[in-house]
Amino acid sequence: MKSQLTYLLNNKTTRGMFILILLIPCVEIIQLYIMMKPDGIDIHPAFAFFLAGSSQGHITQILLLWFLPILGLLLGTDSSIQEYQTGVRNIFINKIGKKAYILQKLATSFILCFITMFAALLLNFILVNIIFRGGTYQMGLDGAGSLNSLFDISMQNPYLADIGFGFVACLMAGMAGLIGASASLFFLNKKFAYPAAFFVWFLMILPNNSIMFIFQPFTEYGLEKILPIFLVFSLIVLLIVGILYLYEVRYVKE
Repeated sequence: MKSQLTYLLNNKTTRGMFILILLIPCVEIIQLYIMMKPDGIDIHPAFAFFLAGSSQGHITQILLLWFLPILGLLLGTDSSIQEYQTGVRNIFINKIGKKAYILQKLATSFILCFITMFAALLLNFILVNIIFRGGTYQMGLDGAGSLNSLFDISMQNPYLADIGFGFVACLMAGMAGLIGASASLFFLNKKFAYPAAFFVWFLMILPNNSIMFIFQPFTEYGLEKILPIFLVFSLIVLLIVGILYLYEVRYVKE
C-alpha cells in the first residue's frame, strides 16, 4: 500500500487535483469576504467554515461535495484502470495476489480521499480563523431558539461542531473514494466507471434523506435525522465493496 500511495503522490494528475480540492474551500472565503465586508458584517470564524455553507448559492459546496467521487477518481482512485490499460495490473496481481491487490486499491483510495479532504478543511479552518478573527455574527442563527439537541450543542460550541462535522466529512470523502475505486475495479474503463460512481453518489444526494445533511453543521437536522442517513449510506458502501471483492476474487479470472 505504501508503494501505491508513493506512486500516486508522484503523479502529476493527483497533485493537480489535490491542489484544486485545496483551493475550492478557499474560494468560499473570498465569496464570504466580498459578501460580508462591504456591509461591515464580521462573521464568526466557525460560521465562515466551509462546511457551514454561509455563502450565497453554495456553489463551492456543490462543486466539491456533489462531485466527490469524480474528484476522487481524478485524484487517483481510478489507478486500477490505468494499470489495466498499461498492462501492469497482472504483474501486480501475480506478485501480491488478487485479494491483496483489491484490498490495497480500496484502502489506498479511502486514505487518499480522507487525507485530501482533511487537508482542505484544515487549511480552510485555519484561514477563516485568521481572516475573520474576532467576528461574532452567527448568520442570525443565535436567535433561532432551540431546534434540537445537536443544534443547541453546536451553537454553544461552534468550533467543536466544525471539527466534528469536518471529521465526518473526511469519512464521507473516504467512502466516496471507495465507491470510485470499486467502480474502477469492476469496469476497468473510465467511460463506465466515472458515470457509475457518480450515479451511486447522486442517488444518495437526491432523496429527502440526502447525504448532504451529514456535511453541514448548524442546521435544523438533529442526530435522529442525520445518524440513520450516515449509517444507511455506510452500509450501502460496505455492500458495494463487499460484493465487488467477492465477485473479483471468486469469479473473475485474470
